[in-house]
Amino acid sequence: MSLFWAWYRYTENPSVIDVGWASGLTTISMFYLYTQPLTTKKILLSLVLLIWGFRLGGYLWFTRIHRNIVDKRYTQLSEQWKISKPMGFLLNFQFQGLLVLIISLPWYFISQLPSDSYLSLIDYLMIAIALLSIGAESIADYQLQSFKTHHSGQVCDVGFWFYSRHPNYFFEWLTWCAFAGFAFPAHWGLLAWISPIALFLIMTKITAPITEQGSIKSKGELYLSYQKITPLFFPNVFKKSF
Repeated sequence: MSLFWAWYRYTENPSVIDVGWASGLTTISMFYLYTQPLTTKKILLSLVLLIWGFRLGGYLWFTRIHRNIVDKRYTQLSEQWKISKPMGFLLNFQFQGLLVLIISLPWYFISQLPSDSYLSLIDYLMIAIALLSIGAESIADYQLQSFKTHHSGQVCDVGFWFYSRHPNYFFEWLTWCAFAGFAFPAHWGLLAWISPIALFLIMTKITAPITEQGSIKSKGELYLSYQKITPLFFPNVFKKSF
């Protein structure tokens, strides 16, 4: 995270931390796995992890960093600091590094699985959930980017965004629930659920509120109306259009 802070100082774009989040989680999780005796199961599960990491990191790179777009969340966040922005972001990046350690917990416990462990029906179910969630998050991201391109200044309420105000967060969380499921057979594997619980709290109590404050500021009543009929996180699959 210190390296990403140096990158921020060079580019003056604090959004680089988003790539740091994806790459940091992937790197430390792979470190857990590959410093322990490898098994076919661990190798297959690591492929799912790499799909997640490259998908999210690549999306953030091409939609933000490559285009030098500064995420409004960081602009809004830094406006409240009483210290200099470089120092504020240094502390923020280190805090996110601590969160990376917490969120990566499932992969620590997966690395501790016995060398004779094999893929169970639950593992296959979790793999299916993870891959479907990664795919659904990709679709949600595409729907949002496409909507922004063709409907500037309006509220995206199409596709998955019709059922949830943050479907990308929901599918991201569901992916990490699947990762925690992989760790279940490990000794103390239940502690892996600290990860999706922490991720849920981060998304619903910190990230989403900051994002929505910016949306209300830029879109006003349009977004307030959207808030009234669309849930924050869990999709309302029974919601009907009028």
